[in-house]
Amino acid sequence: MDDHDIIRAGIKSVLKPHAEYEVCAEAENGDQALECVEKFKPDILLLDISMPKISGLDIISRIKRVSPQTKIIIISVYKLGAYVLKALRQGVSGYLNKDNVAEELILALRRVATGKVYLGEAISEYLADLVKEPKDKIEAAATLNERESDILRLVVEGKTAKEIAEVLFISRRTVENYKNSILKKLNLHKTSDLIKYSLEHKLLGA
Repeated sequence: MDDHDIIRAGIKSVLKPHAEYEVCAEAENGDQALECVEKFKPDILLLDISMPKISGLDIISRIKRVSPQTKIIIISVYKLGAYVLKALRQGVSGYLNKDNVAEELILALRRVATGKVYLGEAISEYLADLVKEPKDKIEAAATLNERESDILRLVVEGKTAKEIAEVLFISRRTVENYKNSILKKLNLHKTSDLIKYSLEHKLLGA
């Protein structure tokens, strides 16, 4: 089982004792998720950001079009500011960190079902710290797309362009192009500035 299979199995295990919740469909990638939403029109969709083919962030608006009444809860390992802010701006009703799903999922479902927004404890704490940052810094971080955010995370982890290329299955030149785009968006000049900026302004979650 890969990570996505394990997470889905874990979610079903959490839901099993609660008869009021029924899993009407499962999807392995973004395309399947869209198909399932269009077919079943679920009340609530549990959506991962990192999925094959199409990312969770990229299909939120399309989900809203095919099933406007479906409420969306993001379940992700990422607390990266660009992800959280974009998801909230696109109208998701909840955001949970994968590490806290067992403890928070039912509470999140109950809150979202009543039309309210639920942010997991880890996400709430992160956003509380984030909003203390200057507004222009937050806005700049939110302009990063998902691939740029992935590359930013790997850069901060200390990986070289070659290593990042191997992890993401892209060319080294493409990595460098993305890095240059990130530097331009954040008004920085070199990789060391990028790492320092990311740490100082909490662009990456713990």
